Parts: sequence; C-alpha cells; structure tokens
Amino acid sequence: MQSLYLRDDLEAAVRTGESGARGDDSVFSALSAVEGEVYRRSARRCTSRVVIAGKTYFAKIHEGVGWREIAKNVLAGKRPVLGARHDFEASRRLCARGVAVPGVAAFGEHGVSPARRRSFAIHDALDGFRSLEDVGNGWLVTPPPVKSKRAVLAEAGRLTAAMHAAGVCHRDYYACHLMADAAKLAHGEAELAVIDLHRAEVHRRLSRRARVRDLGALLYSTFGMPLTERDRLRFVAAYAGTTGAVELRRRGPFWRAVLRRAERLHARAVAGGVATGAETLVGTGIASVGRLADLDRDPPLPFRFDVTLGKGGVRAICTAVLRAQPGRRLVLRAVVDGREVILKAFFGPHGSRDSTREHRGVKALRESGVATPELLGSGRGGAARILAFELLEDAREPSVGDVGKLLATLARMHRSGIRQRDLHPGNFLVSGRRLLAIDGGGVAVSKTVGRASRLADVVRLLAHYPSDTLGSLAPLAAAYEDAAGVALPNRPSGDLYDRVASARRHRLAKFMAKASRECTAFSVREEPRRRIVVERGDDDPQLMDIVADPDRAVSSSEPLKRGNTAVTVRCGNFVVKRYNVKDSWHRHRLRWRRTRALNAWRAGHGLRFAGLATPRPRALIEMRSPQVGEAVAFLVVDHVDGERLDGAVDGANVDPDLNGALARLFGAWRELRFEHGDTKASNFVVKHGEIYVLDLDAAVFHRGGRRFARAHRRERMRFLANWPDAPVALRDAVTAEPGLGEECA
Repeated sequence: MQSLYLRDDLEAAVRTGESGARGDDSVFSALSAVEGEVYRRSARRCTSRVVIAGKTYFAKIHEGVGWREIAKNVLAGKRPVLGARHDFEASRRLCARGVAVPGVAAFGEHGVSPARRRSFAIHDALDGFRSLEDVGNGWLVTPPPVKSKRAVLAEAGRLTAAMHAAGVCHRDYYACHLMADAAKLAHGEAELAVIDLHRAEVHRRLSRRARVRDLGALLYSTFGMPLTERDRLRFVAAYAGTTGAVELRRRGPFWRAVLRRAERLHARAVAGGVATGAETLVGTGIASVGRLADLDRDPPLPFRFDVTLGKGGVRAICTAVLRAQPGRRLVLRAVVDGREVILKAFFGPHGSRDSTREHRGVKALRESGVATPELLGSGRGGAARILAFELLEDAREPSVGDVGKLLATLARMHRSGIRQRDLHPGNFLVSGRRLLAIDGGGVAVSKTVGRASRLADVVRLLAHYPSDTLGSLAPLAAAYEDAAGVALPNRPSGDLYDRVASARRHRLAKFMAKASRECTAFSVREEPRRRIVVERGDDDPQLMDIVADPDRAVSSSEPLKRGNTAVTVRCGNFVVKRYNVKDSWHRHRLRWRRTRALNAWRAGHGLRFAGLATPRPRALIEMRSPQVGEAVAFLVVDHVDGERLDGAVDGANVDPDLNGALARLFGAWRELRFEHGDTKASNFVVKHGEIYVLDLDAAVFHRGGRRFARAHRRERMRFLANWPDAPVALRDAVTAEPGLGEECA
C-alpha cells in the first residue's frame, strides 16, 4: 500500500528537477531519503531542514514504529502514532479552517504492516519565526513592552480556540510548538502559527478531556515565564471570546481542571529532574533537550537541559559530548552556573543502579587515597540521573611515559582492595604531576586482591601500549611489586611477555569486531542498495563526494591497477578500490563469505590500532545483491606517497634504519599472529623511515600458534624471494625470533 501527495509547486520541482524522479515509487524514495540540517533525531523519526529547488522546507521522516511500541500504547489505553499521517491530516484540516500552520508540500506513506510502515511529511519552513518558549524566556532578561505581551497572549488564545473549534487536539501543545513572527513582534503585533502536529488527533467535535489536555500542557510550559494572573486571564478571555471574569464564573470547573493538569505536569517534571523558573532560563537561542536518552551519538551542539544538583533548578548548557552509550550513559562537558564541569548522565532501565555504582566507586577511590576528580553534586535532569565532576583543563590520557605512575596507582588501589572491572589507560587522567583515576562505575571493592588478580590487572594495563615502546617488562613488574609490597606469582621464562602479547591480541580482536558496526568509533548507514561504514566524525568533503557516487569516482580517475575482480584508482588524496562480480559462480560464493573489501577494512584498522603503519581506511561501501559485472564493494583509503620497498633496498646495501624498521615490522607480526597473504615488494612503501603495508585483502589474524607459524614461514620465504641475493642483514631482520630471556630475568 502506498499513498503519495505532492503540492503542485513541489511536484514540478521533483519530477523535472535534478533528481529526475518520474514514477510515484521513485518520488517516494527520493523524498523519504532527503537530507539536510538535522533538528531532532530519534530511533524512529528524524526532523530536518532541507532545501529543494532553492526553497526551504522542514522534512519529517518516520520509520516503522515496531510492534513493541504499538503494544505499549495499546496497553496504556493510547492511540499509537504510526507515522506522518496524523501530521498531514491535522495540518490540512487546520489550513482549511484558516488556522495558521506551515503548509503541507508533500506527504507519503508506504507499507501494509502498521509496525513497518514508512512515511514522510514535508512542510514549508517558517522563516523569521521564533518559538514562544524562546520569546517568553527572553522576557526574563528584557521585559517586553506591555502592548507586545498582550498581543501575544490574545493571539495565543484565539489560535488555540480556532484549533480546538476545528476538531484538532494537538496532544503535545507546549509553548515551544507555537511560533511567533519576530518582525511583527518587534512592532507590538503578534502573528502565531502552530507546528509539530505528528501526535495530533482529528475529531468531528473535541471532547472536554482533549481541551484540558492541550490547555494544561500550554499553561505548564509558561510557568517559567514572567506572567501574572492578569496576563493568564487575558489568554482565557481570548480563548473563550468573552471577558475573563465571565468565563471563570460560567466554566470554573473546566479551568480548575486545566490548572490541575498543569500542576501534575509540573510535579512530574520536577520528579524527572526538569526544573522551571527564572534561575533556569539562561542561554536563550540554544536548542532545548527534553530527554537526554533521545540524543544520538552526534547531537547538534550546544544544547541545554534543566538539572537539579542539590540547590534547586539550574540550566546546563552542553558544549561537547565526550562519550555516548545509547540508551545507557552520556558523558558531557557543560556550563552550569557559569562554571565548566563534567556531567555524567545515566538513564534507561539501569540508570539508577549505574548512578549509585559510580557514586560508590568514586567514594571508595577517595577513601583509598587515590586521586580522583572532585564530585561537585548529584541530582536529576533531562529524565536522567546526573553526577557533576570538576573539569581539569590540562587533563590528558596517560602516555607510555606515565606507565610507572599508572602501575604505582594500580598498586595503591590493590592495597585497598579495589579493582577496575574495565581497566585501561582511558580510565586515568594526568593533570600536572598528578595521576587521577576516573570511572567509579567500574570499581569493585573487596577485602583483598589475590596475586593472580594482581598479575592479570598488570598484564591488561601493559597490553594497551606497543611492545617496542615499553622495552623490557621485568623492571616494570618489579616496580609494581615494590609499590604494592606484594610479589606477583612466580613466572616461567617468557610467561609475562606471552601474557601481555595474548592480551594485546584479545584487545585487537575486540576492536576489529566493532570496526564494521555502529559504535563510538564507527558510523554505519544502511541504504536500500548499499551499506556504508565510515569513521565517526569523518566528514571530509572529497570523501563524501566519493561515497555519494563511487562508480563515477572510479570511472573518472587515474587507474593504478586493473584486474578481473578489482580495479584500483587514484582519486585526489584517496585510493579507491572497486571489487567486481566476476561471474555467476563468483556471485554465488559472495553470498556466503565476507567480502575482500570488508576484510581489508578490518585489517587496516586493526594494524593501525596496534600501532603499525598502513594507509588509513576512510570508507567501506558494500552493495546489496550485485549482478555480474557490477561492484560488490568499494574501499577508500588514504594515498601514501613514498618509495617502494624494492627500490629502497639497493642490492647488497641495506640502510640500517630501514633494516631495523623491517625487524620491528616482522616482530610485531609475530606478536599479533598476523599474516599478510601477499608479501611481494610492491605491497610495501617506505615513507619517513616507516614501512607502510598495502593491499590487505587476504590478511588474516590467526588465533592458533601452530597454523600461524606455518603461515609466517611461507610469508618470510615469499618476502625474501623479492631479492634473489638478499643481503644477510635483511635476512636476519626478517627471520630473527624475539629474545625473551631479558623479559623474565
């Protein structure tokens, strides 16, 4: 089932414009995928400001709500909102009755199942309008002219009455959804329009309960504005079309019900941490956030929300999102009462538990004598539990030069019976000469920490640094034992080195598993015909042009290599590799295995994560159901200008620095159990003394030692075959095994 409405002007722009959409299906696909400046995004809905044929619109794209959401609404006795149809029907009804609303330029709905129905609504943009919430907040700073305020109140009453007379219940009727013409407001006049009708209901005649619902919500949203009882009476008079005194005498019970509704909403908001009042309203002009849980990983900045931190309501203005765990936690940098702080927000089913754990963990760290940022207060806000910590301006993550301090702090924690369940350098900060522990939520307190647990924590911490930067591990283990006053378990020769190497491989495997899914480091966009993975925050314009049309980028660029199954081209600062479907049998096999592009993407990020040099992978594009001759995937990586390795190795003479770099490279491969799969010299480039590894299509990170040992012997032989008379120094660098005796002396 598909419904489509296009206003004449937009239809002409869409069907004859650049998109070239002709049929209804193509028009629906084009308009439901339109992109612009995002104003609000949730799991099932996105509202954005878009430009089509030079004109500005607001587009609301709805995805299927799912059966769980439908069941939740039905069990609660509510009518579920399935898409944009409510918005479309309510806007058309109000427009026909002369109520000011943004004009509907387009509406589309596709799908039979109510849980999976996709829809969109595109409205004209109200340029030059401000929300009534921002207007009222501005009155706190600059009291308005009496004429202007009276005009706004009277117009709000008339608009609300006209909306209700048209049989429309807004169901989300707050001051932020009433827009005022700023130019007319400056001259003491008022012109208002109502927006955001996606939850609205249309009836032949509106019930008393529906009117109370809307009016109570509007009254609640004005509690923070400087309005007197006389001001509110002016609204009542305009709504009723008579004097306020007469209306209150005639319909007193109705208006008392409105007041009770507003007071219930206020009490619920206070319980949820949303404050109201003059002290909360600072930073006008910044987007407000109702629920922190509704934010995605990259919300528009700055944004504000109300919070209580043990001293009444204050407004927090967030300037940066430091860490986001959707549905569970946010770590924010914010300004509260003119002071920059770090806010940790916990929400979701386990928000209360996580907040309590964080509070207890911080307290345990302080009692043990471990430095930690000061806890400034706790409270609620944005429907989340909030902890506020001091901001350390000069703080940084510990580097390899701080390993001694890290082990000393770890020893102090162990002496007090404290372990970090999520132990890594990111849970420590260096500020000046101090090293501070953070993330109290991962703290576990016990009476004692056993020697095996101590060794496991030391190994996990050391595994975060490359082996060639740490040097010998024995002095570090001895330094920990001196600080802890307890000896680690007796270790056979090489055991500590092997444990740390195993922990590094484990970290690497966890990271690579995340490299192709939505997470903090990577962003995934699912489209009908393809799947796109990029590093989060990577918005290079040239890269975005390649991602938008990779076939055009390949066909119009300088070819570097052509083959039956892949074509490699140079495109500006990038190298683009197009993987093709060779024949029907090849197409069938691709259904059951990972693409070479995905393998190279994961291996490239894995090597860089381990500290090895390889061109940075920038984008992975995997096509769905490709046919023979079409692309199955595209891989975009940085172009590296350098000298090929076979040119850098000149006969019997090998530069000592280059020889050392080769020894370190093959030593790291042995530690990571990495097999390249094609070690010909053209796959290695030397730049600034570093050896960059190219062409990772066949790369493998082995789990078992025996299989890796056989593969590594083959790799060394293939690599040395590039030089029939390879210098002795080169052979020694490639074949030397790491000496472990010094690690465990």
